[in-house]
Amino acid sequence: MRRRTWLILLTIVVLGGALAGGLYWHWASSPRYALQRMALALKTKDMPQFFNYVDLKAIFNNFIDCAGQDLDEPKAKKDQKEDDWSRLSRQLGNKFTRTLLPKLFESFEKNIRGLMEKYLLNLNNTQILAIAAAATTAQIEVQGEEARVTLVDPKSQEPFHFQMRRQAKTGSWQIVSVNYQDLKKFSKREFQGP
Repeated sequence: MRRRTWLILLTIVVLGGALAGGLYWHWASSPRYALQRMALALKTKDMPQFFNYVDLKAIFNNFIDCAGQDLDEPKAKKDQKEDDWSRLSRQLGNKFTRTLLPKLFESFEKNIRGLMEKYLLNLNNTQILAIAAAATTAQIEVQGEEARVTLVDPKSQEPFHFQMRRQAKTGSWQIVSVNYQDLKKFSKREFQGP
């Protein structure tokens, strides 16, 4: 009887450990875990760890695409027929932008990263706690290897949207694009004031 009790207890412990390990693995391979690790990296001022979860090149390429759309003529003017010269000029400008700006990014990647680090290292404890709270309550929609994330600024209640992608090599999640309109609002509020 005693041997049977030990066998049952051992089975329960093994199954409980396997269940706990599976739950931890599921959580550690989720976008929310990546967001919480980013917030922890901000708190500990560990910028290399923070940038493990950010793909600056992919974000920059997304900005190029969105900025090109933002610079297009207003819809009212698009309804009017444009001449061949205007259309050709716009197409050449878009091709030039898509060719030149990624090369510029490669040249200035360290500077861009340095500016981001400087801004992030100057966040105060209240701002970091707000980021951690937003990461904990973020709305995350996972679709395969992609995730759409919405953070809500606790102070202004404005949403901030971005995309994350699971990395094939590491299995961790990285931010690969940021909503251009949300970033424009954020930068205006943060750097230009009200």
